[in-house]
Amino acid sequence: MKAVFFDIDGTLIEGTHPDYRYIRPKVAEAIRKLQSQGHYVFIASGRSYAFLDEKIRNFGFDGYVLLNGAVIYFHDKIIYRAPLNKDFVCNICKTCENHHMEYTLQGERDAYVNKKFTYLISRLAKYGIGEKQLCLDFNLDDIDIYKMEIDSPTHADRQYVIDSLPQDITYVEDMNHNYCHVEVYAKANSKATGALKVLEQLHITKKDSFFFGDGDNDVEILSEIGFGMAMANGSVKARTAAKVIVPSVFEDGVAYGIEKYILDKE
Repeated sequence: MKAVFFDIDGTLIEGTHPDYRYIRPKVAEAIRKLQSQGHYVFIASGRSYAFLDEKIRNFGFDGYVLLNGAVIYFHDKIIYRAPLNKDFVCNICKTCENHHMEYTLQGERDAYVNKKFTYLISRLAKYGIGEKQLCLDFNLDDIDIYKMEIDSPTHADRQYVIDSLPQDITYVEDMNHNYCHVEVYAKANSKATGALKVLEQLHITKKDSFFFGDGDNDVEILSEIGFGMAMANGSVKARTAAKVIVPSVFEDGVAYGIEKYILDKE
């Protein structure tokens, strides 16, 4: 029995490209072969549940390691959750607003955005995340938050937030696209810790675990998992951390990796 974990953006799909916005047929076929052999398949993503496309939700994955490991679903049940400290969330929201930065607050099922953040709402729409996937009216005191994403084109503002983070909080700064944002989440959680919790739950050894990813927030899981594969389009840090590099998302690299390194040979 094996467990295979997949990042989404830049790995299973490329959300900015219309032909790669959904899982490609060759990749889907390879994942189905894994399932037919009795192996488990999981999403491991920085995304919240709200930001999972309906086609991914309906694909038939066995579960999701979401929000960089802060929430874990096995089938339809949450088996782990670790929200951020509420005082910290309130303070960083105030900091962002004082510096005119827009942000997304991500819960275990919902994503919360201030309706005044029109730039952020329009940017999310370009990635296929529409207003129907967002909660625009909410009371911060009433919700649990697991991760924040802070948008700002100004490096000094992003750095101000980064420098003010407490010791138990970490971040990933993404400047690979035509915008800049910072993901903020707890150091205690990552895709790696989430995947290891899944392996423990399923009694699967680390040597029988696999991961496909492309970003800086994949570095730890690429190093910790049994066999980490980075996409050719991935970041330098991701490619350095991986056991092997597979073809890019545009070349169905996930299908290649499954066929070459994971499927049981008849």
